Amino acid sequence: MKTIAGGVIAIVLLGIYAWLIFVAARIALCEGAGCPAPASFNTTMAQALSVTTGLVSALVIAELAVTRSGEAPAARLLAANAAPRARLLLRWISTGYLVVWLVAGLAAFVVGLQHPDALPALTNVGQAWFGIAVAAAYAYLGIKPAS
Repeated sequence: MKTIAGGVIAIVLLGIYAWLIFVAARIALCEGAGCPAPASFNTTMAQALSVTTGLVSALVIAELAVTRSGEAPAARLLAANAAPRARLLLRWISTGYLVVWLVAGLAAFVVGLQHPDALPALTNVGQAWFGIAVAAAYAYLGIKPAS
């Protein structure tokens, strides 16, 4: 039950993260009449984006750090005798989670590079995401700095 509750919380946080990035990117990219003002992405939204970015990214790094290269993230949560269907479902969910995190973060990074002054909160999240993505790749691939 704890695993399911944790999974639901993680997916809800990912949804909030992706939605906030979508809203911010839409504001930053919009030009001309009828565009929402940058002020419509208020300070509470900026703070929520910052917090959810940290929470989602921490989960991604923590999970990738304990996952063996080539293995599905979170596979260790299943019992050794888990059904193949359960393993497939977990693979799809964890892959989907990572894809949403990658696409949303990359969008924040690219839009932040193109329009750095439009929404500083989006630019900051994009820059932070880039560093976190590199760290996550290093953790998953087991790459260590040269001594």
